[in-house]
Amino acid sequence: MIDLIQYEIAVQSMGLSMCVFMALFFFMDSKDKTSTKKSPRRFLSGFMLTYGTTFLDDLLIATEITSRYPSLHGVFIPAFFLLGPFLYFYVRDTCAMHSYTFARPLLKHFILFATSIIVLIPFYILPSDDKQVIFSENNISSTESLLPWFAIISISMVHVALLIQMLFYLVQSFRILMRYFENLKDFFSNVEDRRLDWLRLLIFMLSISWAVFTYESVVVWPDLMDDTARVATSTLDVAIIYFISFMGLRQVAVFRDQISSQKHQNKAKTDSNGKQKYARSALSEEDSERILSKLYHAIANEGLYSDSMLSLRGLSDHTNISSNYISQVINQKTDSHFFDYVNRFRIEAAMKKLTHDGEKNSILNIAYDVGFNSKSTFNTAFKRHTGKTPSEFRKMQIPVAD
Repeated sequence: MIDLIQYEIAVQSMGLSMCVFMALFFFMDSKDKTSTKKSPRRFLSGFMLTYGTTFLDDLLIATEITSRYPSLHGVFIPAFFLLGPFLYFYVRDTCAMHSYTFARPLLKHFILFATSIIVLIPFYILPSDDKQVIFSENNISSTESLLPWFAIISISMVHVALLIQMLFYLVQSFRILMRYFENLKDFFSNVEDRRLDWLRLLIFMLSISWAVFTYESVVVWPDLMDDTARVATSTLDVAIIYFISFMGLRQVAVFRDQISSQKHQNKAKTDSNGKQKYARSALSEEDSERILSKLYHAIANEGLYSDSMLSLRGLSDHTNISSNYISQVINQKTDSHFFDYVNRFRIEAAMKKLTHDGEKNSILNIAYDVGFNSKSTFNTAFKRHTGKTPSEFRKMQIPVAD
């Protein structure tokens, strides 16, 4: 048992030190004075620092410091209400077109943080001895005062609010990622390196942590989880922190460099038929046809489709056509995203190679030649456009001997 407690203390110390270090690093890294663009890492810094308070709270309990100083019980609970907002801010800023800045409407995300402090006042003013009885013996000291009862009610209310709030922000963050993935197809011809799958995995891991916390709060509380379970949950939390630290160092805002030359984005509306109509567009039908012809020449005849890094911004620079106009023309004239439009040319080029090259050129080489970054992505796109895999299509092109 002693070994488990010592291991738990070691794990929580690792998590706390990592949180503090990475919070400082991300904060300093986000203050790049050479750039006017604010980094999403400033929100990640806040998330890491807040996550660190959960390790500190558990560490004070594991080392029995709260037993010696009962006034420390529950002091960090309000800070837990900042986890959800900082996660949401980071995901939204990473996926956003423009830097996500604080404004007065954003203060609503901190209402529960401030409210929890007020709600917990009955608990905070509770005598230290009564706090210790509540947390160590899971009981209320024999007293005629109603304050201990109000304290327990306030803690219960805050725990329920925290569970609901965290679930809300997990869902909202996931919805942002889903919308982001759809937006990728309007800007890039290859999206596998920009899918932010690590953030989806992070939300999944945090959801597991939320489920464990829910079980602890609703089913187990006011009893404490056994040492093995606490060590397991602490290890999961440390794994989450190290995962965030590693991936957060590699992640940058995806869309920022794609729109740096654009000060305004055309707003799209949807009519009853589901087709996009661009508000206040200056493009005439003749202009649209001219732009579409120029795009076809650049992508098909000049072979831009074979550039795996081709983006809407890159095509705009090559053709000297506004990226807004390119996106509008592709959406309206071909009823597809930039991603699908470019991939059609790639699939057509791949079909020619599969037909004429025979077996001498591997499918992987063909995928790279026409602009795909991986065989799996090529296979998926090819089957979506032709109904067959590249291997099946190639076999159909081989003449059958009499």
